[in-house]
Amino acid sequence: MTYQEKIAWLGQYRASVRREQMLEGELEMMRAAAERVTACLSGMPGAGSDTDRLPRAVERIEETRKKLEQQIEDCVERRFAVMQVVAAVQAPDVQEVLRRRYILGQSYGDIADAMGVVLRRVYQIHRAGVLALSLEEKAS
Repeated sequence: MTYQEKIAWLGQYRASVRREQMLEGELEMMRAAAERVTACLSGMPGAGSDTDRLPRAVERIEETRKKLEQQIEDCVERRFAVMQVVAAVQAPDVQEVLRRRYILGQSYGDIADAMGVVLRRVYQIHRAGVLALSLEEKAS
């Protein structure tokens, strides 16, 4: 596996978290829209002209909620896989850089500040750590 492929594999958890957040936002917008539909349909003359709006909104909410549940499961599985690989690293500084970058999603600058090292050192630790990872059996 190349360096870039390892980076992509390690980044799968953060990508999964972003998809989860996107679905949460989508679900919140759908719920707000359904509340507006409910308000429009309650007690106003002529409001019953589109009686399918609310059931359609509820159906879309339920579909999105199911997608979110699946995404959360996917996120947990990806986190576990990445954490296993990171935990297997012997060097504590490499393990910390990889954990902070790929689990916590910190920037290289934030990692340098937290570890009390210069930014260049974080890049060196990161690159050496990624190159040393053995992900061949995890790639599938």
